[in-house]
Amino acid sequence: MHDWACGIAALAVILNVSTAAAQDCLGLAGDVGARITDLKKKADAAPGDVQNDYASATSKDYAKSFFTAFDDLNKKANEASQLVGQGYKLAGYTAVFQEGQIQTKMPPVVTNTMSNAEALAQVAADDDKTKLDILSLRCSQSTEQTALATYLAQADAGTVSAYKTAKYEACKVIHILADLQDKRQKLNDIRENGYPLFFLHAKDKKKFAGHSRTIQLKVDLRMFPIYPDKTMKVDGKDQPVLLGQIQGVDLSYNSYFKWSDDNWTTLNLYQYIISDTRKDDYTCAPYFHMTSHVEATLCVKVEAASADKLKVGAKAKFKYKGDTKEVGFGTQTIPAPFGYLADLSDMKEKKMQDLQSKVVHRVASLFDAYDAVSEKAEAWQKSCK
Repeated sequence: MHDWACGIAALAVILNVSTAAAQDCLGLAGDVGARITDLKKKADAAPGDVQNDYASATSKDYAKSFFTAFDDLNKKANEASQLVGQGYKLAGYTAVFQEGQIQTKMPPVVTNTMSNAEALAQVAADDDKTKLDILSLRCSQSTEQTALATYLAQADAGTVSAYKTAKYEACKVIHILADLQDKRQKLNDIRENGYPLFFLHAKDKKKFAGHSRTIQLKVDLRMFPIYPDKTMKVDGKDQPVLLGQIQGVDLSYNSYFKWSDDNWTTLNLYQYIISDTRKDDYTCAPYFHMTSHVEATLCVKVEAASADKLKVGAKAKFKYKGDTKEVGFGTQTIPAPFGYLADLSDMKEKKMQDLQSKVVHRVASLFDAYDAVSEKAEAWQKSCK
């Protein structure tokens, strides 16, 4: 009690205020510290809570690998402002191919800074109609608002460390929300525009019942991530994409057939392919009549699919005078960011919205705790500085 009284008296001399006023300042400083403790408690729990949200919406394995990858990426980040995420730059990678083009490389990896994350997370919050000012936490800055900065400048090392840790964990959740928003935007772009695989041309001369004819095929093949509300014949698994094995992809293609000296014939199809068929299996469309005597069809197969590539083949079959011949491209290996979007491509749109909304509200809860810290710091500064 004697030490406490001496501390109050010393503070009164330093601040040139009454002993009662000094006592009030100590109380207000204690209030700020208590709010920081509360913020840290909530911020420490938030990443784990969000990981559980992801696990419920996707799978435990995916959630664990995703959060581990984020932590590994940020091992050297000492402050919230240094946190980064990674994604792919899809601009220019969903454009329509010209004849002869084939996808030969993955889109470039891009780094999303904390500033990028703030902007993306704000879009997610606005979509959720949450009145949340992401910038107020200053995740992309190493400085705090004036009152809080003044308080931290005179606080003990333990309190300063607690605040920095709380800010780091809160901003980590903002980065996770930003990543979800970024992936949803990219997934919707690919779902709408497709991801080009190749636009190839094959030509060969074949003999049909003793008659030599030139047959040609052009295929402009694009991949569309599956919408899970579409009827699919995938046995028993609600979310087969999440483990990195693409069980189904939509392949949309324009195909063009040419028989001998006739004009090109266009066959526009939308074909659903199941990738777990036997490796020599092609899925063929019904034959159509190119002429009164010639029939043709397009056959496509997905030989294998993984997180970062797709092996796909395409060929045409021509029927003439009871004989059938083929022309095609063989199997092509196409790099594509399947794994990057795997967590979302097999989720129903409503489920994605629910996950994003849940994360937004967890961020909002952290901001409530942060606002309490700011308010107490302002009250402390107003009375004691």
